[in-house]
Amino acid sequence: MKVIDLTHTISEDMPVFPGSETPKLTTKSTYEKDGFKETLLQMYSHVGTHMDPPAHIFANQKTLDQFSPEQFIGKALVVDCRI
Repeated sequence: MKVIDLTHTISEDMPVFPGSETPKLTTKSTYEKDGFKETLLQMYSHVGTHMDPPAHIFANQKTLDQFSPEQFIGKALVVDCRI
């Protein structure tokens, strides 16, 4: 089976849900000053590649961690919608 990873790299210019703010990435530690690099990530859950579990819109329903990874693997059709 061929695996296609649809993950977006987290960046300040990645796709967001219309009306949502774009992610903010702030350098908090650097190699030179702190001996390691660390970035503060601030973003909404509707940024880039994501899945909405039933709990997103229904109270007391399943969250993503309650699904097995196998439930997200299967056959797909790729449609090129570029003009």
